[in-house]
Amino acid sequence: MREGGEISGKLKDPILTEFEKMQQGRAYSPADPELIQFRYASRRLCQQFNALDPADQQGQDMLLTKLFATRGKSVVIEAPFFCAYGMNIHLGSNVAIGPNCTFIDSGHLEIGNNVLIGPNVCLYTATQSLLPLEIENKEHEISLPILIGNNVIILGNTLLKSGVSIGEGAVIEAGSVVVRDVEPFAVVMGNPAEVVRRLR
Repeated sequence: MREGGEISGKLKDPILTEFEKMQQGRAYSPADPELIQFRYASRRLCQQFNALDPADQQGQDMLLTKLFATRGKSVVIEAPFFCAYGMNIHLGSNVAIGPNCTFIDSGHLEIGNNVLIGPNVCLYTATQSLLPLEIENKEHEISLPILIGNNVIILGNTLLKSGVSIGEGAVIEAGSVVVRDVEPFAVVMGNPAEVVRRLR
């Protein structure tokens, strides 16, 4: 020890909860009891939302306010809708999401303003850990953010993998699998999605 009782050497990293690891993009265990309870809460809200009368705008607004971290004006989501946590989803204004979409929001998931998302679209912020020691410690997942800019169109049956950013004004054609960032005003399609034209 140094004078004054100061401990020499580097301080140890603080012990993180599985939730904190998930939020920071570190390997974590999805079987953690706290994370399981968070997912149960999200699942209950999704079930309530999906069971509502389509004309019950007040009921939809109340449930979506509880479900999402932030939500702008004029957000329309068609049931059924599914998400893992909800608390990591940030929606802008004038967002329309078609039926049967699934958002695995273990990580930060941000959708800008004036965004159209077609039916059967999947956004996966979670990916699987491949390191043997992490798997041995039951830290099976790693979460990376998905960022979707303003004025984006994502057509049906598209999948976005963890860690991708979609630039402003981009169009993702139906059935695409997006595994890398998409430049602003690019039109992409295919598996993996590639640029087929540019709008500017």
